[in-house]
Amino acid sequence: MIVGARRPASTTMRAARHEQWGSPLEIADVPRPEPAAGEVRIAVRATSVNPVDMHTGRNAGYEQSMRLPCIPGWDVAGVVDAVGYGVTRHGVGDRLYGLAWFPHPAGTYAEYMTVPAYHLVPMPRSVSFAEAASLPMAALTAWQMLDAVGARAGRRILVSGASGGVGHVAVQLAVARGATVTALARPGHHATLRELGAHTCVDYTDPGAVTAIGKVDAALDLVGHDFGASLFDRVTPGGAIALATAWSIKGYRAAAAERGIRAASCLVESDPVALGAIAELVDSGAVRVVVGAEFDLARAADAQRWVTDRRGFGKAAIVVNTPEGA
Repeated sequence: MIVGARRPASTTMRAARHEQWGSPLEIADVPRPEPAAGEVRIAVRATSVNPVDMHTGRNAGYEQSMRLPCIPGWDVAGVVDAVGYGVTRHGVGDRLYGLAWFPHPAGTYAEYMTVPAYHLVPMPRSVSFAEAASLPMAALTAWQMLDAVGARAGRRILVSGASGGVGHVAVQLAVARGATVTALARPGHHATLRELGAHTCVDYTDPGAVTAIGKVDAALDLVGHDFGASLFDRVTPGGAIALATAWSIKGYRAAAAERGIRAASCLVESDPVALGAIAELVDSGAVRVVVGAEFDLARAADAQRWVTDRRGFGKAAIVVNTPEGA
């Protein structure tokens, strides 16, 4: 039922969902979920938009277990309001954040959602719910890609799409590991990237400037380039490249191997240990997430358009539930 009449607060909730694949998001009244054994129910304070949300809304995501009507979203920050049987690591009232269920359906564009307790950890103490919700998928993707290419002190790392949700966090995480970072982005974003720690910023639309980068030890490909304009020529033979969307580019690994480059495709997965480490880096000031825009749940479709149209730097957050004292 599309929102209209007053709803019983104890049994239903608002959610943004697709009624048909590819249809605009609509706000609907839906049943409030109950936590199963090993799960907690989160009163969602914020979620954030990732490109995979839009792919999934067209039924073109990683996981084909999605069913209509479909509530998008995997990032979550909120407050535990119920726990399922056997849960001891979290209690009612805890402020948590995490990557829920990915790549299986999670439905974080809603007032409440349930998730295995081990997917969540205490959110960074120094940030808002919107900022915390903007971290999990972006930061874990960056973390796992940096692991895949062996980012460490003394290595030179190239990050494409550096002004995006994953990219701007990847720059900071690579710097925190001691790497020297070159960021590819539009010139208008260079000042912010330098503030975040990038050692060199290059306009990706300037072929000469890109060539002048020379060779790097590893690259994070967050855009997905055609081979003729790829990052392969920037990576030294014996180096590594990680691609967030390699599943969609036929022959990517083979083309890299022909150049003596090791390629890894990274499908992000929930990692509470890494999320805890990321929270510590955030609270220490070594990493910050840039929320370029905030939208309320009723404007979830606008939040997705902000990401699709690449209107700004960083992440788009959806603020869902902001009761007094939360």
